[in-house]
Amino acid sequence: TTVHQLQVVDDELPEADHDFRVDLIVTPDEVITCGPQRRPSGLTWSNLTDAKIAAIPVLAARANSR
Repeated sequence: TTVHQLQVVDDELPEADHDFRVDLIVTPDEVITCGPQRRPSGLTWSNLTDAKIAAIPVLAARANSR
C-alpha cells in the first residue's frame, strides 16, 4: 500500500473480522515491513448482501460456484 507519511501511525486500530493488515507500507521516504498477521481464510459471505453480490460480477461468479 502506498501512503503519505502522515497516514502512518503506531497506534492500535480497531479491526473487524473481515479486516486484514498489509505486508508492506510504502511512503515516498521509506518502506516499512509489517510483521506476519492474521489473514481471513476467504470471503465472509454473511457480510455481503444479495444486491452487493449481484452488483460485482466476480462475486456473483464465486457465489454461484460455492
